[in-house]
Amino acid sequence: MVTTISRSTDATTIVPELVLRGWESTDEAGTLVHPIIGAEWPDVSLRPAAARTGTMRMLFASPADAEAARVFHRAPAVFTTASTLLWVPAAYVPVRVRPMQQDGPHRWIVEVEFQEVQP
Repeated sequence: MVTTISRSTDATTIVPELVLRGWESTDEAGTLVHPIIGAEWPDVSLRPAAARTGTMRMLFASPADAEAARVFHRAPAVFTTASTLLWVPAAYVPVRVRPMQQDGPHRWIVEVEFQEVQP
C-alpha cells in the first residue's frame, strides 16, 4: 500500500517503500486527579484528551532514500499523509527522527516520533 508524505512548506514529498505496522500511539488523557488529604475519593477536573502521539516506522530501499526522509522531516512544517492505511496520522509534526539499519541488506528504517495536529 502506497503512502505519500508531504509537508506544508513546499511541494516536496516522500514515498516510503512501506509504513511498518509496528507503530504505536498514545492518547494522553486530559483529566486531572486531585488527591485530597484525609479523603477517600479524589476530586477530578475533566478535560478532553490531547491529540494522539506515537511513532511511525518507514522502510526504505537504500541508505540514500532513508537519509532523504530524515532530512525531509527536519523542516519546520506540518506533515500530511495520503494513504489507504488506517493507522498512519493524517497530519503531524515530528518530535524526534531516528534513522537505523536493521539486520540484513536493504532494510533502512526511519522512525518518526510524532504529535498529531489538526490539518
